[in-house]
Amino acid sequence: MDGSILMDLKDLLVNLSLSEAVLYFVFALFVWYLSILVYRLTLHPLAKYPGRLEEKLSDWPLVYYCIKGNRHIKQYLAHEKYGPIVRDGPNSLSFRSSEALKAIYGTNAHVKKGDWYLTLDISAGAPSVQMIIDQHQHALRRRVMSPAFSEKALRDAEPLINANAIKLIDRMVEGIGCKKGEWSSGFNLQQWVAYYGYDFISDLAFGKSFQLLDEPSHRFVPQVLRSASLFLYYVGYLPFAPLVRPLLGTSIQDHFPGQAAKDSLKYTNLANSRLAERIEREKKRKESGVPDAMVERKDVFHYLLNSVDPNTGKTFSVEELQADTSLLIAAGSDGVTLAVCALLFYGLQRPSILAKLADEIREAFPTQDDITTPKLNQLPWLQACIEESLRIAPPKPGSLPRIVLPGGTTIDGKHVPAGTTVGVSHYVIHRNADVFPEPNEFRPERWIITSPSSPDGVSAEQLAAQKRAYCPFGIGPMNCIGKNMAYLATKLALAQLFWRFDFRIDGELVGGGAKDLGKGRRDEQEYQLYDWIIGFPDGPMVQARIRV
Repeated sequence: MDGSILMDLKDLLVNLSLSEAVLYFVFALFVWYLSILVYRLTLHPLAKYPGRLEEKLSDWPLVYYCIKGNRHIKQYLAHEKYGPIVRDGPNSLSFRSSEALKAIYGTNAHVKKGDWYLTLDISAGAPSVQMIIDQHQHALRRRVMSPAFSEKALRDAEPLINANAIKLIDRMVEGIGCKKGEWSSGFNLQQWVAYYGYDFISDLAFGKSFQLLDEPSHRFVPQVLRSASLFLYYVGYLPFAPLVRPLLGTSIQDHFPGQAAKDSLKYTNLANSRLAERIEREKKRKESGVPDAMVERKDVFHYLLNSVDPNTGKTFSVEELQADTSLLIAAGSDGVTLAVCALLFYGLQRPSILAKLADEIREAFPTQDDITTPKLNQLPWLQACIEESLRIAPPKPGSLPRIVLPGGTTIDGKHVPAGTTVGVSHYVIHRNADVFPEPNEFRPERWIITSPSSPDGVSAEQLAAQKRAYCPFGIGPMNCIGKNMAYLATKLALAQLFWRFDFRIDGELVGGGAKDLGKGRRDEQEYQLYDWIIGFPDGPMVQARIRV
């Protein structure tokens, strides 16, 4: 019986025409894919969780959201509709509680970074400190970099960062046609603050600035990074990403469709050339016999180029250094730009916020030369404004994916099986109304403890709850190593800006939502971020008036 069935099948296959064979193949493929879709909706371990139908069925919606820069918006809208746990992919869950934040990104989290991280540094040939999947290797790299971001390093870096902040003021005066007592023409504040951010971080990292504030011809860097981030973000989530990764960073990438792929390669080459130049300077220093102790200012790459693994005696490879170069340039300025620009965007809608900030800064510093970090750290309204800016406009709006390890884990009281992708969007958790009342309102007073009878401010308990959900630079062992440097650079920039200038809106409030931007982006009074790994904004358009 079995033999006759096999013979019949053999005869059928032999006698099939090419068109019939193709038809049968397509039909079989359709049945196979349909069975996968049915499984994902009914028998999959995550089938019980709510979410959009298209996201339950396929990863392609995620790719589309990444291209458009709307992933954080889609996650926010999904949580608003479906609740605290959302299935946002066939094998993915999104959370928004502080408990989930700790369970996924905390010190003892039973998860690991997934393959998405392999894409970001593939062109370098090795992962950067922030993209390393292996926790032991990450800890080693972080220990080596830590001296460059220590309290002593912060104190040493203050004059350099402040010099860049003063240069920002001077170049703005020259570039926007600003005169004492007169309002300037309108200008895009985001562009100027970004120039400052790239200049100070390149100075700190490599001992040599990009000089975007001084040289207009150098100002292509932000746009190249923007395109590169967009490209790598969505490519990392492609279902066939493992096939694309080996081509990244090669000459083949230059033939990929779209400008973003070409800009990604251009950014890689820019970072590599900056590293090669820094390596050459370090080589000349050693050849000249200048001892390490006599180096006047030790930049980040001084530590990386002279580090040695105490266990193996190995130094960092060129590939590892290239990856860290790309990371430092990309991540160094994003938090500063967003904190400053979001504060101006929202503060210009509530002038009392900026008036209070300007008064605090001007009363604390009689002259521009008096602006120093110790005194800046004693200004409560300045600190509250920065915290609120980073809450409402986090540098990395979307969730950073983690993969649950064997044995599964418990998140928000639910058992999550091994292999599941999990994450918490910074944008989403920062707008969780259970933690942050009136989450879409810019309210710096939410970061200041007041008496129970006061209508403003919060209690100590409420502030503690907010801090547990607050994660603009991540939490746990893999958080941003440079966050204290970002706070310092932000405070110095704001102090210099508000000591020297008054600001007002230039006509319409550029940088907000609009009706034609779609659901989740229609609020004209919300500062819009485009999520391409880093949050990219535009605006505000402002006018400035020199005060002194």
